[in-house]
Amino acid sequence: MARTRRSFGAPRQTSSGRWQARYTGPDGLPHKAPRTFETKDDAVAWLAGERRKIDLDVWVAPELEAEPKDVLTVKKYAERWYSETKGRHKPRTRALNRGYLDNVILPALGPLPLTSLTVQDVRQWFASLDRYPTRNANAFSLLRTIFNQAVDDELVSANPCRVKRAAVKTRVIEPVALTARELRQLADSMPEQWRALVLVAGFGGLRWGELTALRRSDFTLTESDCSVTVARAAVRMKGHFVVGPPKSKAAMRTVPLPSALRPILLAHIAEHAAPSRSGLMFPADTADLLHDNTVRPRFKRGAAELGHPELRFHDLRHSAATLFAQAGATLADHMTLMGHTSSAMSARYTHSTAARNRALVEGLWE
Repeated sequence: MARTRRSFGAPRQTSSGRWQARYTGPDGLPHKAPRTFETKDDAVAWLAGERRKIDLDVWVAPELEAEPKDVLTVKKYAERWYSETKGRHKPRTRALNRGYLDNVILPALGPLPLTSLTVQDVRQWFASLDRYPTRNANAFSLLRTIFNQAVDDELVSANPCRVKRAAVKTRVIEPVALTARELRQLADSMPEQWRALVLVAGFGGLRWGELTALRRSDFTLTESDCSVTVARAAVRMKGHFVVGPPKSKAAMRTVPLPSALRPILLAHIAEHAAPSRSGLMFPADTADLLHDNTVRPRFKRGAAELGHPELRFHDLRHSAATLFAQAGATLADHMTLMGHTSSAMSARYTHSTAARNRALVEGLWE
């Protein structure tokens, strides 16, 4: 029995109140309209037009039809958003966003009309990504940010990026928290010019880019004060170092250091720092900024000798965060010391060791 025109296709209302139109084409495959519709009648009318094309034998799958020049696609809007953020985002952030757009978001979602992207489309895209949890979470967050702007611009009525926990970063590798003794042992295993670098990282919690951009003038090494002020950070982009402000206002901070580090740092300045107060504290042999590839081989060897072959340099920051917490730092203290912008970030770095838990439990009996 021939199918009636009335039964062709299936209009469906979405959670946003707009209407989708889907049908099975003559190729036996499901097809949907490249956009959503304001009313059900509009969706039905589009389906009727598709049925008419089939009857006239001029049908082409909607996905293969040439895109009208006036259709605002996800790619067009994302590129507009990216160009508008040039003055707001730092070069490193823009480079990361460019990578997420080109490699993760736009290949699948770019050709779709901005107004037709649905929650189901976003969920299907996110589920299809390779298993790189941090990258995927960052890409999803970027897409959600772009669509938040589209909502503010009144181009879409609701943000389709509503996949539960998609923006949550899941650790693939658990960080290692060294004890104070292990940090000193690791530093002793390093070449002399890098011992102070490891100690400042492990007891101060500075990021690699913050460490390598430090100047001699950033350290206060008096009888009453031993501290370091983070005023800038270095990032490597396209083979060159770029030095600028830290990643956030919270990252601009002064971090107190154990007074026992004072003689070690003074000796390092005398022997290994670049000349003048503006000289680099931890320069490379070329007097340029230090590259992590230079330090990594010897660092990995020292970590293996310590019994932690999986240790990464960034784990020294995690170790400092753990030592701060175990020393009794409040959440507000912790955020200030680590340069975090939210309590959730500090909680993510704080690590409770088995020894600390044992000490707490034993204290309950007293």
